[in-house]
Amino acid sequence: MKLNSINIEPKAGIDAISIFVPNKYFSLETLAKARNVDKEKYTIGLGCKKMSVLSPFEDPVTMAANAGMELLEKNDIDPDEIGYVIVGTETGIDASKPIAVYIHEMLGLNTNCRCIDIKNACYAGTAALRNALHWTLSPGSRGKKALVVTTDVAFYNLRSAGEPTQGAGAAALLVSKNPGLLSIDLNNESVYTREVMDFWRPNYSNTAIVRGHYSLECYLEALEHTYKNYKKYTNLSFDDFSHFIFHTPFPKMASKAFKQMLKMENIDFDNFDRLFSQKVANSLIGGSELGNVYTSSLFLALNSLIEFGQAAEGRRIGLFSYGSGSSAEFLSGFFEKDISQWSHNTSLTEKLKNREAISYDRYVLYRAAYEQRMKEGYYGDDQPSENSRFVFRGVKNHQRQYSYFPCTSSKKEEIADQIDKN
Repeated sequence: MKLNSINIEPKAGIDAISIFVPNKYFSLETLAKARNVDKEKYTIGLGCKKMSVLSPFEDPVTMAANAGMELLEKNDIDPDEIGYVIVGTETGIDASKPIAVYIHEMLGLNTNCRCIDIKNACYAGTAALRNALHWTLSPGSRGKKALVVTTDVAFYNLRSAGEPTQGAGAAALLVSKNPGLLSIDLNNESVYTREVMDFWRPNYSNTAIVRGHYSLECYLEALEHTYKNYKKYTNLSFDDFSHFIFHTPFPKMASKAFKQMLKMENIDFDNFDRLFSQKVANSLIGGSELGNVYTSSLFLALNSLIEFGQAAEGRRIGLFSYGSGSSAEFLSGFFEKDISQWSHNTSLTEKLKNREAISYDRYVLYRAAYEQRMKEGYYGDDQPSENSRFVFRGVKNHQRQYSYFPCTSSKKEEIADQIDKN
């Protein structure tokens, strides 16, 4: 018997979602010109249009806190309702202290709250969601909700193969019983783990080491195993899924993943364009605009599907999460009855529209600032961020300093001018 949304119990999932979009972006067409390559190598070959770039006053903590604050405010959530904060990231800022504790303080949450970080490459966000779902249903949650936050900066060497896939962003998910957005099928899961060296970042390096073609092979191998086993466990067919969303280091990767699915299903590739447009394409818009956001990638795809697609009530979607190293999972969920309040109303369109393009020189300057922001003595005074409720002030006495600093446009321009002069 095939599973449907009516008989899936217990019920828990994503009650609300928020994506933080940095204010600055760098065009891939501009990068292609600087690298003396055909722009279509990036825009068509990778499916990338722009990459988000952090200003010197932002970091993974400020992005996470901004996403979390917007989630609470837009959905009228009392901070005392949150009993668990879980952060998935592969861009940690301390070997011991979790980002979750910073978020707890910034959002004014109750002291009776568990806070942890999870590290497992890009899979960490899904691992955090799984953890939150099971906690939500446990007696110990006492009816409280969990806040899952994913936050990352994808950062590669200049002129490397990974450079055009850089990006930055954060996602915040409110996880609860009887969710208003997406119920996760908790009775079925399919996971896959194999130790590989396809992508990693040593503690001594700001940039990751990538074996691109091998990582692609590992990704597709994990997809094949998890998708095949999920169908075996559930007796579901390809047509039972209205949409598929994928971990998307670059949009073309989702295209390769979907082709792998069609191959497994023995579906003629002549139907690829129609099926891809119907089941996948709308979920990739955010990724093409922000670049790779690591742990947030799957949830940016979910937000994009809701904002730009036709997310129908009660329809099952498949989700594939992959983290290099490697861990992967295929899971599924159902859109809930009040999905209409989310469709075309997540603010993602507005956030993407209201960004500012930066020049190649500013891009290189911001990269240099990013290289320094883990070091003692990086800045020291209050500095406003263009798009942020929270500000990274710098590192003083080996302690990271943050503040809340809304600022005027004139002050932003003054600070930007100072950066250029330095």
